[in-house]
Amino acid sequence: MDTTQRTIQDTKFSASNILFYLFVTALVAYGINYKRKRQRFEYLASKIPGPPCLPLVGNALSFIGNSEDVLGVIDNFMQQYTETARFWVGQELYITISNPEDLQIVLNNTKTLEKGPAYKFFINTVGTGLFSAPVEKWRRNRKVITPAFNMNLMSHFVPVFREKNAILMQRLKKHENTGKAVDVWEYISGAALDIICQTAMGYNVRAQEEEESEFAAALTKASELDCMRIYKVWLHPDFIFEIFSFFTGLKETYKTLHKLPKQLIAEKKAEFQRKMESGELDFNEDAKDSKKLKVFLDILLELKAAGAHFTDDDIRDEVITMMIGGSETSALTNCFTLLMLAMHPEIQEKVYDEVYSIFGDTDRPLEMEDLGKLTYLEQTLKESLRLFPVGPVFLRKVTEEIEVGKYTIPKDCNVIIPPLNVHHNPKYYSNPKVFNPDNFTPEAIASRHRYSFIAFSGGARGCIGSKYAMLSMKVTIATILRNFEVNTDMKMEDIKLKVDLLMRSVHGYPLKLTTRDRRPSHVRKAQPNPNPSPVAVY
Repeated sequence: MDTTQRTIQDTKFSASNILFYLFVTALVAYGINYKRKRQRFEYLASKIPGPPCLPLVGNALSFIGNSEDVLGVIDNFMQQYTETARFWVGQELYITISNPEDLQIVLNNTKTLEKGPAYKFFINTVGTGLFSAPVEKWRRNRKVITPAFNMNLMSHFVPVFREKNAILMQRLKKHENTGKAVDVWEYISGAALDIICQTAMGYNVRAQEEEESEFAAALTKASELDCMRIYKVWLHPDFIFEIFSFFTGLKETYKTLHKLPKQLIAEKKAEFQRKMESGELDFNEDAKDSKKLKVFLDILLELKAAGAHFTDDDIRDEVITMMIGGSETSALTNCFTLLMLAMHPEIQEKVYDEVYSIFGDTDRPLEMEDLGKLTYLEQTLKESLRLFPVGPVFLRKVTEEIEVGKYTIPKDCNVIIPPLNVHHNPKYYSNPKVFNPDNFTPEAIASRHRYSFIAFSGGARGCIGSKYAMLSMKVTIATILRNFEVNTDMKMEDIKLKVDLLMRSVHGYPLKLTTRDRRPSHVRKAQPNPNPSPVAVY
């Protein structure tokens, strides 16, 4: 009996030993393999210039501060260590690249299509729409979403642009000729949100009836705190961020942010279901004709109903992405543009003269064909985007080693693409800190590398809505200038920038509005008119 028990115990002991040795062997093999791969990774990283770093934390301490300091830290690295530089945040390697030729390689390489890991910190805010989706999901969804951005469809949006801008003019009127500056952000962002929800969702949210957009306020708070998580490494673990979210009220902010998109989807789904049941929808009708009457959300719901691999979560994420990408980015660019025009009255006059050359002193509504004639206004908007790219940093994950310039970029590192640094480089723009729309004449554009301007990113994952944004912004700026002259006491050196999900002015966009003398500049100079007509033009 004792012998039998001893044999069983010996067998158990032997089995335990074998399992233990197998585990240790596997662990050692994994460690050796990891070290071998890491050795290659660290060797390639060491060949790229960058600041000295500390064990474990790398260069993370350089980013301690607030959102106003982040861009400066990255800029300092690049100024000190050339157009390609590396730094570490914990064990994550980041490589900044700003040479246009190198950017063309990175932005068009299938090995760098994946977005960087920092985007996961924004998932609670924006979900995984086209902006932040993993490559597989992005490929699938972009293919089916692209038809929503054809020019034929967008031509039907101009009446909506006009209608929402007419409301904007009425709201701005109360600040006309007061001699006091008003921060136009709340007004411009409300109009932009109205426009995107009407044109992309077919829904009138009446954002301009609110003193402050609940959606915009929630987005600002959520993206600021999400961004804080990126460069404060102690907030990276989910359980710590959960505690942080509770005490900062961030969870409630997420709920507020998602309330409007959920409402839009629910109402549109109910309408869609009603049309299906009544036979009003015909999935077999000619797509080219039917899309003239359909908006972005209609197309998503039809795709799902027709059996496309498009879930309710996909629809929600794309709607949130569209609302943010279609309203906040355009609103910020409009605000920066107006601020620049107020600081540079001679450029404002040139833009107005172009507008006058099309409309004269008539009250004729703006039409789609007018937008193509506003070439100097387009140059002005692009110059504003050059100086103040609202997406100041893009991140890509390197999934396989790639050769970029004289460096081999290692697998699993993160590439930082900084439009702000590219756009402010004197190699590509003379006097890069000066606002000069002539940087975007056809001749000037032809003289530069095409990737020296990346406000809309570039390559396969470039902004899908860039043409829509330009149309919308042209209508807003042209309408404002037909009604008001804008001035400001702010100077270029007063502008301080901060970064959350997007780039913003710390001190806002303070403008003084006066009634527009609708005569061209050369006539006004020859015959001053102290009492310009207060006629509103939409």
